[in-house]
Amino acid sequence: METTRTALVVLAAAALAAAAGAAMGQESQLTYSGSLQFASGDYTLSETTSSFLLFNGFSYRKGKWNLTASIPLIEQDSPYVTYVGGAPVPSGRRQGVETGSTGTAGISGVGSANSSGTGRGGTVIVPDPQTLDFNETGLGDPVFRAEFAVSQSQISGMRFGVYGTAKPPLADEDSGFGTGEWDYGAGITVSKRAGSVLFLADLGYWIFGDLPDFELQDPVAYSLGLGHSLVGGRYSVLGSVSGYTETVDGVDGPIEAGLTVSRFNNSGRSFNVTLSAGLTESAPDYALSTGWRVGL
Repeated sequence: METTRTALVVLAAAALAAAAGAAMGQESQLTYSGSLQFASGDYTLSETTSSFLLFNGFSYRKGKWNLTASIPLIEQDSPYVTYVGGAPVPSGRRQGVETGSTGTAGISGVGSANSSGTGRGGTVIVPDPQTLDFNETGLGDPVFRAEFAVSQSQISGMRFGVYGTAKPPLADEDSGFGTGEWDYGAGITVSKRAGSVLFLADLGYWIFGDLPDFELQDPVAYSLGLGHSLVGGRYSVLGSVSGYTETVDGVDGPIEAGLTVSRFNNSGRSFNVTLSAGLTESAPDYALSTGWRVGL
């Protein structure tokens, strides 16, 4: 999925789909899109992690095919969250992080909100925050996605598609912005437009690469969105819920709810603002993002 493949990517994709009606008559289209997100949460751990993410991506639509590629620039203030398939996962550690007298943060599962706690997955050892001076900036792994519209009808407003996605291990593993392994996914998408109302659904399955000493579960990814265009299509409002099933043993998967407001103009450009909130402990407590889209 898209944010990081959590709410951000899903919400951005949904906002673009809501605007795609204006381009349905074009044989092909190249689009640049970007977004800037701030997210904060404890991700089931004892310390809060705050992140800034700048996404840049391109989408090429021709006939029934839609190809997209995106890459995030990440700034993060703790070593306890690792990005897997573009999504933040509470790994509890990063290799190569100096933590003063407490040593390197280690994990054999995810525990409670204590500095050293026990959960169903094992024990988390989180350094005293006063001894930890951490701030990391770098590129995350790119995400590539190819989608094919199996069926689509302008009369009924119904569209059904299948997709495959891949994340090559290009990010520095020690930075925590990737696992150093390939991630793969595949799934289906369904959308239905009825007048000014748009319904969106996405269901997929990811195969995650594991960290060297930390095994990840392969999750099901899903999202549901309901949008409404306003003022003759110049604005839209989209509500959505997105998430993963369990990715860390013993911890509920991340689920977020979001609200996106978008503004479109006649030149094919759009701007949106999204506010989302975590519904489970492994998701960020809240996230705020702005996004933009420009036809090329």
